[in-house]
Amino acid sequence: MDVGVIGIGYWGGKVVQEYIDLYKEGFLDSIALCDIKETKLEPFKEQLKTYTDTGKFIKDVDAVHICTNNQTHYEIAKTALANGTNVLVEKPMTMNHDLAYNLVEMASETGLVLQVGHIFRFANVIRKVKKLHKEEFFGDIRYFKLEWTSLMPPVKDLDVVWDLLPHPLDIINFITGEWPSEFGITGRAYRRDELNEVAFVQADFNDKFFANIAISWLQPIRRRTMEIVGSKRSAIVDCVGQEIEAYDEDGSKDRIEIVSNNTIRDEALNFLNAIRTGKNMFNSAIVGARCVEMIERVIEQQRD
Repeated sequence: MDVGVIGIGYWGGKVVQEYIDLYKEGFLDSIALCDIKETKLEPFKEQLKTYTDTGKFIKDVDAVHICTNNQTHYEIAKTALANGTNVLVEKPMTMNHDLAYNLVEMASETGLVLQVGHIFRFANVIRKVKKLHKEEFFGDIRYFKLEWTSLMPPVKDLDVVWDLLPHPLDIINFITGEWPSEFGITGRAYRRDELNEVAFVQADFNDKFFANIAISWLQPIRRRTMEIVGSKRSAIVDCVGQEIEAYDEDGSKDRIEIVSNNTIRDEALNFLNAIRTGKNMFNSAIVGARCVEMIERVIEQQRD
């Protein structure tokens, strides 16, 4: 199988390294890279095929992992599917839910694999929380509190809601199977005139439980944390460090053992396996499209 990665920025560089390792282990026949900036390709030119022409690149691969900026996801994915190329596109899938469902229909009509990079579905720590919830470890979940924060410059033409909120919403959906029924949001821009750099989102899940989600590019401390408060037990989850501290009703604490895993690698392997078997597991395009719908609703709520 010939796999390509398009968009060799910070995240794309990490993705490329995982595919290189998989190639060395015999999972792939070849790897190709594409970026409009020749300088991004220079470090790889001696060992991999490189392209600056997106159309030619897509025609030469069986599957493409799209790591470009959000606004380009739809056109690249559409071109790939029209060419008969399988697609794994980073979140958010698109910037418009109609376009997202258009991609879903294209993949369905052609039998191609279309997945979305909701990478925390592959983290052992999140899968463990899902298992605990299914076993009623927490009892009835009363609420979630998630913090997705870091210090970084504002991204041109991008709202922090589009950048950071997909992960918390998708994690809650993966654990509970629920999407929010209502939203509230307070957001601000401080270093530019418009588009949020920080936001606090309140999500209600059909009166079953609610979630308070803080997302920020202004917070000096990088956090990817989730707190779960239930009727039996509660927990604090480090989503990147892959650690869980559980608390009983009396406040006594216990650390739940987790074997950390390489989520990028496992996501890539899942993509390759889906192409080979036709079984699209864990991060389907429908999930990606639904998440886009949720983000749009949050943005619309703030406008209202």
